[in-house]
Amino acid sequence: MSQDPSHDRNPFEVLGLQGTEDLAAIRKAFLRIAAQSHPDRLRMKSPEEKAQALELFLGAKKAFEVLSQPDKRREWSERMARTKPRTPAAPVTPPPEAPAAPAPLRPAFTPAHGVPVAPRPALTPVHGVPVATPPPGAPSGPRPSSGVQPAAVALQLYKLGMVALESFDYAKALDLFSKAAKVAPTPRHQAMELVCRGHQYLSTRFFDRARESFERALQLLPECREARVGLELLDKQSGRYLKGR
Repeated sequence: MSQDPSHDRNPFEVLGLQGTEDLAAIRKAFLRIAAQSHPDRLRMKSPEEKAQALELFLGAKKAFEVLSQPDKRREWSERMARTKPRTPAAPVTPPPEAPAAPAPLRPAFTPAHGVPVAPRPALTPVHGVPVATPPPGAPSGPRPSSGVQPAAVALQLYKLGMVALESFDYAKALDLFSKAAKVAPTPRHQAMELVCRGHQYLSTRFFDRARESFERALQLLPECREARVGLELLDKQSGRYLKGR
């Protein structure tokens, strides 16, 4: 049974369900999440909290749409039943043995004065990999970096975000561009983050907020083609929506 490509996560888990609920219980779980995370109910919150609430709301909406189909609901229910971990039998615990006396620690000595000092491994601020502490008297100064440069990480995240954006997976693209903007806060990364946020607002017909996101992206990056395309799409969809009303 192949996984549904339209939904990366298990929709039952997104809605906080066990996988055996009927459609009425699924609808009730979705409405509960929507009542707490719909952007119109969070007008006094910060932009970051609104963005998180919008992602939660869109994820719950997508999960409800998947589980509203009987065949998809049955498929995910069977998948969860197969992947639930079995309770392992309790292992037999051997009788406790007397603890052995710990071996004495040998303090480290500096070569100059012979004063015992505690070894203190330094941690790099980015990757958290312990590196050796330089000996006393070693020349100070910048050391060559042995890890991946932030610019290379941000470039990889940006490329993956563009692939997700071309596939119209705006939630995934927003997550990737947000991470790229945190690693390397360039106008291009921040503008693409706003473009994806604008497309999410556009998908839920929050036209004013979508326009604001696209225009802010153009302020950061005037040559941002994706923001201009988003504004053109916004004008078309808002015009059709107003005519339909």
